[in-house]
Amino acid sequence: MGIQLGEEGAQNGTSLMPGESFESYKYIEDILLKVAAQVPDSGPCVTYIGKGGSGNFVKMIHNGIGYGDVQLIAEAYDVLKFVGKLLNEELYSVFSEWNKGELFSFLIEITADIFGIKDDKGDGYLVDKVLDKTGTGKWTVQQATDLFVAAPTITVSLDSRFLSGLKEERVEAAKVFKSGGFDNILTDQVVDKIKLIDDVRQAFYASKIYGYAQGMNLVRAKSIGNGWDLKLGEPARIWKGGCTI
Repeated sequence: MGIQLGEEGAQNGTSLMPGESFESYKYIEDILLKVAAQVPDSGPCVTYIGKGGSGNFVKMIHNGIGYGDVQLIAEAYDVLKFVGKLLNEELYSVFSEWNKGELFSFLIEITADIFGIKDDKGDGYLVDKVLDKTGTGKWTVQQATDLFVAAPTITVSLDSRFLSGLKEERVEAAKVFKSGGFDNILTDQVVDKIKLIDDVRQAFYASKIYGYAQGMNLVRAKSIGNGWDLKLGEPARIWKGGCTI
């Protein structure tokens, strides 16, 4: 069974993705229905996924979609901060507002919160002192390659994390390639902040839809190949609550 972990899920219910035999699922269904996250218009965030390891596979795809979402958040932040010159207080307001609409998700919520956290060991905001270096899993992209399914949003997000891990190399490269990024290129341009924020929001939403479509296409291809007979609407339904995306 794939399980969406996290503090929120532990306290208020999580998204559960059980696989293997339907008979086995029925033995524990009553328990799972009670411990899963509850969404008013969609019910408990648990469903029988399918045979074999389908539950864990669907959870892995959930994670892959999440990698894409995190990359989109990073790129939206980059444009708003360095092109729009938004301050952390403004970024907090923007992401908080976005979380009230179609971009609502746990990831957007905690991103907004991060912009409001002051550094308790010094001056300024904590977000400005986080090292821009990270790593991640790769199973979703490996599966996309094995299944001959295009998943560009997820793949690019993985490549970006690999590149971010090359902190020492990037520091040395910056000494040679002195472009200065957005900050220097657009210094003299006047930007309409309101329009930029809305443009970024719409681009974010469109890209998020692409990421979901790529993930669902992977689920579809794997289901056909393994004879799982997965119902694609069900993962979408149980990812409404107790999930990061």
